[in-house]
Amino acid sequence: MKLFPGYNLNSEEQRIIWLSSLGGMLEFYDFTIYGLFAVYFSQQFFPTHDAFISLIASYSIFVVGYIVRPLGGILFSHIGDELGRKKVLILTMMLMGISSLGMGLLPNYAQIGIYAPALMLLFRLIQGLAIGGELPSMIVYASECMPNKRGYAMGGVFGGTLAGLIPGMLINMLILHLLSQDEILAFGWRIPFILGGLLCIVAYFVRRELHETAAFNKLKQHSAAPFIDVMQNHLFKVLVGAGLVAIMATPIILLIIFMPTYLVKLVHVDAKLASDAILLAACVGVTSTYITGILAQKYRPLLLMKIYLIAIFIAALICYYTISLKNVSLVFGMCLFAIAQGGLVTLPAIVISYLFPTNVRLTGVALSYNISFVLFGGLTPIVITSIVAKTGWLYLTPLAILLITVCYTWWALNKAAHRVGHNHE
Repeated sequence: MKLFPGYNLNSEEQRIIWLSSLGGMLEFYDFTIYGLFAVYFSQQFFPTHDAFISLIASYSIFVVGYIVRPLGGILFSHIGDELGRKKVLILTMMLMGISSLGMGLLPNYAQIGIYAPALMLLFRLIQGLAIGGELPSMIVYASECMPNKRGYAMGGVFGGTLAGLIPGMLINMLILHLLSQDEILAFGWRIPFILGGLLCIVAYFVRRELHETAAFNKLKQHSAAPFIDVMQNHLFKVLVGAGLVAIMATPIILLIIFMPTYLVKLVHVDAKLASDAILLAACVGVTSTYITGILAQKYRPLLLMKIYLIAIFIAALICYYTISLKNVSLVFGMCLFAIAQGGLVTLPAIVISYLFPTNVRLTGVALSYNISFVLFGGLTPIVITSIVAKTGWLYLTPLAILLITVCYTWWALNKAAHRVGHNHE
């Protein structure tokens, strides 16, 4: 059975892509359900007289899980560069499953008092640490297993990763349709967390069948301290890598993660129209990520990435213009933006896989990835909201943030150019 239409893969390569993408898929699923269901469980774990304060507290714990990702990247990339990529993929999957299941089963404040928010924080910390190692390991593992098919590898694993947004949105719609508000508050919000935890545990047992990469097995000498090695000898490459990853982070935050708040709370677009548009844009983005894998296998990734960098800013201009009209035309604008956004997930992942030598590759990729996602992903909604509040530049602000990101990535791409095509390990 051909799992990946349009991709020239044997059965082992299909298996590598499928098993590698599971962690990222479940991460994006968790990312979505926490954001969608926080409004239901916030008062149960952070009770105050002000529901808004409770919601802020629950999102703060979510952000803390985001901020610790670089620490997780350092920890797990050390394991991956010293003991093997496979071990990281297995360990992070187990920790993600335990934390997600724990959040779904956790007693609330009324039942165990202060231990409820403390344990919620602990589970988010564990999850953030695990995710900090998971996605960089996925990039390195897939690229090392398929060095001559990196386009297919990155298109497949990130297509699967972004697809995790869709079941999160669908299960939210299903629960809202089948359960009353009281039932959701009582137990309904727990269902997606428990389901995600169980899926992680199943994926853990499946992932144990993965083999170690040939590039790692060929290493004759491992770095005793990969993090120190990268800091001393490859720091400029981390700066370049962070620039490549920036264009992965900012557009997906603008289009998917921050867009519900932006459309409904700031622009005052109809909530149902906003929800439908974001879901459709997410599907278009996943498709574009996948198709770009085919293009990257046929054409030069560097050239493609420059075309996509120009295209995404043009698409963003059209997107925010249609948003300003506050009618159904915004669906077209967002889907156009999603085409470029999806492509700029696949291509930077291909390029960054060439930057670092094998003995510190996972550490270098993890530092680049996690630092960039904190700065260009985690902080973007806060920066945009703050600037809009002070200036009123509702449509100019996200475009300016995107333009800064495009310029940084263009610089990084030019600096990375000499590595692509010369490193096939």
